[in-house]
Amino acid sequence: MTWDALEDIFAMHFAKYGLSWPKFNALVQLYLTGDSGLTQSELSTKMVVSRANITGLIERLEKDDLVFRENDPSDKRVLRVYLTDKARRLMDFFMPIHNNFISKVMSSLDKSEKETLIWLLEKVKNGLESI
Repeated sequence: MTWDALEDIFAMHFAKYGLSWPKFNALVQLYLTGDSGLTQSELSTKMVVSRANITGLIERLEKDDLVFRENDPSDKRVLRVYLTDKARRLMDFFMPIHNNFISKVMSSLDKSEKETLIWLLEKVKNGLESI
């Protein structure tokens, strides 16, 4: 099946850089926030995973020295997650490689087909939000 093939190809792509799909997803979400970081709850929501899963993922990222947690300056009961300098360097290096990889994966589609695919995926995403 196409989904299985995509999963395998992406797993190999991420593994070359010591990443997995969940690790990459978390790092991208944090990378896009800049220096403000995210609470564990915010990261969980953005990744559409349970709070229990996000805790384990953050612990693995901490072990790899890719993120760290600190108390939120405005609410000491809340932990914010931030990228380490090592993670920023990794993302600065990896994002162009990843974007090129995505371009290759999508190269069999013409512009109209890519637009249709994006539209269909957005439609599926919106349907998921109602579940």
